[in-house]
Amino acid sequence: MISYLIRRMISAMLALFGVSILAFCTTALVPGNPADVLLGTYATPERVREITHQMGLDQPLPVRYYHWLREALQGNLGESTLSHQAVTTLVFDAVRVTFELALFSSLLALVVAIPLGLVVGSKNDRPWTRHVMFAMTIGMSVPGFVTGLIFILVFSVKLGWFPPGGYVPFAEDPVENLRSMVLPSVALALWLAPPLARFLRATTVGVMREDYLTTARSKGMSSRRLLLLHVSPNAGIPMITYFGLQLGTLIGGAIVTEVIFSLPGMGRLGLNAILDRDYPVVQGVVLVVACGYIVVNFLIDVLYGVIDPRVRVS
Repeated sequence: MISYLIRRMISAMLALFGVSILAFCTTALVPGNPADVLLGTYATPERVREITHQMGLDQPLPVRYYHWLREALQGNLGESTLSHQAVTTLVFDAVRVTFELALFSSLLALVVAIPLGLVVGSKNDRPWTRHVMFAMTIGMSVPGFVTGLIFILVFSVKLGWFPPGGYVPFAEDPVENLRSMVLPSVALALWLAPPLARFLRATTVGVMREDYLTTARSKGMSSRRLLLLHVSPNAGIPMITYFGLQLGTLIGGAIVTEVIFSLPGMGRLGLNAILDRDYPVVQGVVLVVACGYIVVNFLIDVLYGVIDPRVRVS
């Protein structure tokens, strides 16, 4: 198990190093000078050269990357070009909102997808399962922003049950915080749950054909015990890996959801930074999101190795 963890940690560190290079070079090689954005339209060439030198933008790219990486390892992601706030502070404030949204939507998606996938997979020969599969296909096809706009129109404008947007920190008002997160969390969960349910249904169908289940049926085990004791553990193991891969999709959906519901999360922060050409913030957002994705997948790999010893052996 120790050697397995060491291999996973090395691969995660290499992935983080590669992500840092991409996060820096992608924005550093974009045409345009951040000094022009900072000074405005009427900046003189002399002033642009002065600010460029102060920001270190006239240095070679490897040197700039070295200084940026050294500061990033110390927790300093630089300063916003426009607001002059520390990127670390901006990212920390935004990541709490995105984490809360991702946590609620993931829990709701799993609560819906796990029982639905198990029941549909174990009853695959029933006619009603086709209608359920069709509904899941529609759920995967409808974009998240469409669901969000419908929720705002129905539950905010028409019924007035929930606020149409905005965010209230949990420390200030827990009730209003939960009310502001209901619609975006449900909208994102309805977009994430169908692919999870379809995948679990497919693995459940495969497990139901195994010989040991036929033996259990011949011994008189009930369908409910068969599903809980034998089918769900074996069908749930591949689900862990697939859920980890879907976290990237969750982050992409969170960007759209945060914009629609005016949530000050990572997606909205990154989008505004791209539109404003605030490259230090863009680099910080890309680095933190990628690091979070890699860390979560590392934890899932470790969990997979704990649950299934065959992974450690291979």
